[in-house]
Amino acid sequence: MKLRVFSKVKGIIRKKRKVFWVGVLAVVLILVFLFQGMGSGVEVETALAVRGDIKSIVEQTGYIEASKKQDIYAVYGGRIKSIPVEVGQAVKEGQPLLEFDLDELNIRLDQAEAALALAEGSAATGAEVAAALAAYEGAAVQRDRAKEAFESAADLYKMGAISEVDFRQAREAYDLSELQLNAAVAALEAAKKGEASQQASMAAARAEVSLIKRQIEEARPLANMEGIVMEIGFEEGMTVPPGSLVMRVGDPGSLQAKCMFLAGEAVDIREGNEALISGDILDDIVIRGRVKKVFPQAVKVLSQLGVEQQRVPVEIELLESHQNLRPGFGVDVEVITGEAKDVMLVPADVVVEMEGKDYVFVVEGKKAVLRQVNVGIGNRDWTQILDGLSEKETVIVDPPNEVEDGTRVK
Repeated sequence: MKLRVFSKVKGIIRKKRKVFWVGVLAVVLILVFLFQGMGSGVEVETALAVRGDIKSIVEQTGYIEASKKQDIYAVYGGRIKSIPVEVGQAVKEGQPLLEFDLDELNIRLDQAEAALALAEGSAATGAEVAAALAAYEGAAVQRDRAKEAFESAADLYKMGAISEVDFRQAREAYDLSELQLNAAVAALEAAKKGEASQQASMAAARAEVSLIKRQIEEARPLANMEGIVMEIGFEEGMTVPPGSLVMRVGDPGSLQAKCMFLAGEAVDIREGNEALISGDILDDIVIRGRVKKVFPQAVKVLSQLGVEQQRVPVEIELLESHQNLRPGFGVDVEVITGEAKDVMLVPADVVVEMEGKDYVFVVEGKKAVLRQVNVGIGNRDWTQILDGLSEKETVIVDPPNEVEDGTRVK
């Protein structure tokens, strides 16, 4: 009897233990599931949409140059005979800067002046044309008289008042006057053509003399300003190809920055835009500037990688000075192309472009929700959102590739 009671109690205990462990296992499974649920999702960096002020900026490297400068080019080329100045030397307006070899030009000038004198000496004079004109007018009068005499003789011959011999003589006199008139016309035209030809020859000879004199003048360039010799590209005795830059004179007190912006950047730059100039040579100091000139045409430039690019030269007026600035020094330039105040902003790498439209990933209930937005101006740090986003909404910064619309995130 006691054994039966003990066996029943033992069975009941075993059943309770089984139920207990089943319950424990269920709790563990639930906790694991919850833990996995809490830890699942793509890890992302987020930020808040905020209101603030923004300036759109385009950046480019440039260099300092003198805004007032004189570039000396070898227009016709030639051998440099002398360079009486050196780099760094101060020069005054009207001072000789260099001289090309003039021996060949002087010989050509002598030849051209001799050809001009010959053309002037052999030119048809106005008197010759006048004489030909007088001869023509006299021949015309004689022809008219002969014509009247012939017509009168014809009438008289019909009436039998004169003989046939008299009639023939009148007709021959008329024919002869026509021939003389034609000859006078030809002589007058020849005189006029001769005069025109000689005038053309003289004009060509004068133009040649004038051209050589100008070449001689340009072969001895003078400084057209007061400044400093900043660059000399050749030495005495060297032969310079036509069109080469030989020397540069500039005013070191009139400095500006010059940049070559990509065409896509330059379309937003306007004269008068504010600019900021910085660089290692300025010791962390930023100098204010203003866009003075945007060139109207882009130029083709090869990048360091050999890629052909369309770039637009832009000149920046410096509104402040710095003792370290020198022509030729490199600087970093930021041009402010736009500004907006108290607008919706997100970090620049929040916005993604897909099929020509702009989107952001907004975090809603631990999920990434793709939302289309309209953007305004921007810079390297911030982007303006015109609509599609509210203040303090959470957005994903630089969304990973695995993030899509509806992806769970953490």
